[in-house]
Amino acid sequence: MRKIRMLAVGATALALLLSACQPGDGSSSSPSSGSPSTPAELPTVIVGSADFDESAIVAEIYAQALEAAGFTVERHLFFGTRETTLPALESGDLNLMPEYIGSLTETLEATADADPAVTFSNLNAALTDQGLAAFNFSPGQDFDGFAVTAETAQEFDLETMSDIAPLADQFTWGVPSECAGRDLCEIGLREVYGIDINTIPRVENLGACSAAMAEALNADAIQVARVCSTQAAIAQYNFVVLVDDQGLNPAQNLAPVVTEELAAAGGDLLESTLNAVSAELTTAELSELNLLVSVELQDVAEVAHTWLVDRGLI
Repeated sequence: MRKIRMLAVGATALALLLSACQPGDGSSSSPSSGSPSTPAELPTVIVGSADFDESAIVAEIYAQALEAAGFTVERHLFFGTRETTLPALESGDLNLMPEYIGSLTETLEATADADPAVTFSNLNAALTDQGLAAFNFSPGQDFDGFAVTAETAQEFDLETMSDIAPLADQFTWGVPSECAGRDLCEIGLREVYGIDINTIPRVENLGACSAAMAEALNADAIQVARVCSTQAAIAQYNFVVLVDDQGLNPAQNLAPVVTEELAAAGGDLLESTLNAVSAELTTAELSELNLLVSVELQDVAEVAHTWLVDRGLI
């Protein structure tokens, strides 16, 4: 029995020695918990969008960029309004959303400023209480503004809202009926730019950011139109959106908002991938993307893929 035991011990020692000599995964080669390095370790991304084209396009761009980086992505496009999407983010039913920094900051009862850096800082402070975070914001933003045709801009040398203010009475303005009493429309125009909609001789009430508003501007039925700065008609008709040089509107740049859990699990790869996308999303690019989907009725996924390939992001 003693001989058998000694043989067993010897065999065990030999096995351990051989095992030690084999190549393998040592502790020195293990990836850190904050920096996933293989697809098997990457978290699943559950991306949602608001219930309109622009949000869905950007969400699909996020999704394809992340899939190219190795993430598995579930899509819930056209998920709903912020009243639906924000609780879904907070609960983890979604863990990524494109958001407008000014609107979301105000929804969270923080202060939105015309300066995007200030707004972004205030937003991230407010998101912390919700278990959320935002990565870099895009240069492009979708704000409520005023546009003129390229011909009008050239004729009257118009670039900013301050340029048009002393000439306001010369034009027919198109504004929505709900402009009255709004801080970012009637009240703001008067207090910030000295433009009193109530005393302008010719004002037409048309839907904000609507096709009817754009068609009226293009047909010269109105000369100044209330628009959304990234709507498809801007690119379609080559309108000029006047620069809000006195900061009437809060910054409405787009930013990817994620759960803190996803941010931690996705690490630098998640953040750098989304930041690279944001860096390319200008106001003009967003208008062009909206034109392709909303007017030309191209497929969202195909438009997103082409955009990413053209910019070398996938």
